[in-house]
Amino acid sequence: MTSAQLTVDELLTAVRRRLRSYAVAFVPQKHEDMKFCGPDDATGTRVRDIVKSASSWLFDACLADKAPVIRNRVRQFDGGPLLGRFLAMTIPADEFGAAGLLIAYNDANGESFGHYETRVMDRYSRLFANVLASARDSLTGLPNRISFEERVRELRKREGGNDLGALLYGDIDQLHVVNDLWGFEFGDRAIAHVSAQLKHALRDDTAVVSRLSGDRFTVFLPHATLNLAREAADRLRVAVSSAKLAVHDETVQLTMSWGVALLQSGDNSVSHGLAAAEIACKAAKDRGRNRVEAYEAADESIIRRHDDILIIRRLRTALDAGRVKIFAQPIARLLQQDDSSRYEMLVRILDDNDKLVMPGTFMSAATRYQLLPQLDRLVISHVLGMVGEAMRKPGFRPVHVSLNLSGPTICEEDFLEWLATELRESGVPGTWVGFEFTETAAIENLARAQALIDAMSKHGCTFALDDFGTGSSSLALLNTLKVSTLKIDGSFIRDLLVNKRSESLVRAIAQLANSMGMEVVAEYVESAEICMRLIELQVQYGQGYAIGRPRQLERVLDPASVIARAS
Repeated sequence: MTSAQLTVDELLTAVRRRLRSYAVAFVPQKHEDMKFCGPDDATGTRVRDIVKSASSWLFDACLADKAPVIRNRVRQFDGGPLLGRFLAMTIPADEFGAAGLLIAYNDANGESFGHYETRVMDRYSRLFANVLASARDSLTGLPNRISFEERVRELRKREGGNDLGALLYGDIDQLHVVNDLWGFEFGDRAIAHVSAQLKHALRDDTAVVSRLSGDRFTVFLPHATLNLAREAADRLRVAVSSAKLAVHDETVQLTMSWGVALLQSGDNSVSHGLAAAEIACKAAKDRGRNRVEAYEAADESIIRRHDDILIIRRLRTALDAGRVKIFAQPIARLLQQDDSSRYEMLVRILDDNDKLVMPGTFMSAATRYQLLPQLDRLVISHVLGMVGEAMRKPGFRPVHVSLNLSGPTICEEDFLEWLATELRESGVPGTWVGFEFTETAAIENLARAQALIDAMSKHGCTFALDDFGTGSSSLALLNTLKVSTLKIDGSFIRDLLVNKRSESLVRAIAQLANSMGMEVVAEYVESAEICMRLIELQVQYGQGYAIGRPRQLERVLDPASVIARAS
């Protein structure tokens, strides 16, 4: 068995067997208690106390002598009875000098230690170094995630499983700014700097602090209530923000966001607790950073985050495999007969069992985890590919497809070039293609939005401003962006028949659009009565269940399906 496969307990057992002595590992840099191999009885307790009281001066003596220390006649005081026999040797660590101390102990009647025992201890100290290094983060010297979780389980087991405690999850805010401005070397310095502040600010000697990965840290607080854990996390937050990091001739203030969660009972309590604390930490980032949030089941933001984390793996898998399904919802003329076929494209993803997952389930996760550009591109590729293939079949009738674009997609530097290439290679006429984006998406980058409109309009594509009337800059945008269509937000349409203000807004938008030579579409037309009122208000187009429900795009494009509907 190699050292990487051994545990500290197994190595101590081997030392005890080879030297016929008590064996102790003392690792102060890991914030761990002394590890002891011996009988769990009154004698063992007495030996543990003796070795613990001697560990500090043995450690100092080893460091001073830079060699193993053998003391075969240790007395508790001058002239007193023999306390016992000690052999101590440092556990080496490349970057940190000594990672800890390995101690063998015999009582006064036991065998003395000599050169043979020293050679045995030397071999095992190196094995210990390998085991400890594999459980330690090389940059900070803190336990890694695996050893952290093992340590927490061990502490709780020692308390009989009754002490649940609390977990703190911290994330350095915007560390990428340090990396971008000064390079990854200073990013590593920032991580080490934060680690030092956390270790210094922890007031609880029983606390276990770990670097999980990257810029993320976690702390276990035994015996802590949720309020005590909040207070501890806030102390750590203040400690990090108060200590400036020197970078060249500048000083940088780092901050951290923290999440707090109580541990529950059960075999997977540590991993579940870390997940809950991480969710709370991300909520802290959502709410402004450099703050502490606690995981509470009644918090809607926390619930949304938890749901997003559950769906994100399925979403990424679906996007990577192209597992999407496109539905088409008709947009119909209200004021006159219309032979053209016009549809908005709606996306669903397929889970591992080929079941449809609706946007209400995955769109928040796609937004939060920056997957909207990948989703938008996948939909565009699918739609243009399907229309391009269908148009080459006999009996095909032209359709106009309207595709949604998110703000992050519009802001991508290469999106315009990519879109023009996709349109050209599909063979689909630009006059058959329209794009929709919201006011919020347009405001994220007005220059890119207008550049997109200018370039794709040359191909015959049209553009619509979605959810019109809900933003504070709706009218101003009409003077800036050259869109051809306004889509009235559904919130004004739903209560059109009972709310005079909604009716007045819809009438005003319709009149404004008509005077500017623009089309206007009402969303969420859910009843024939709403449809008739929209006609009276001179709204040109309608979209909603009263007009038509979404259908799979391949069925809409199938000439046989069109003939069946016509008959």
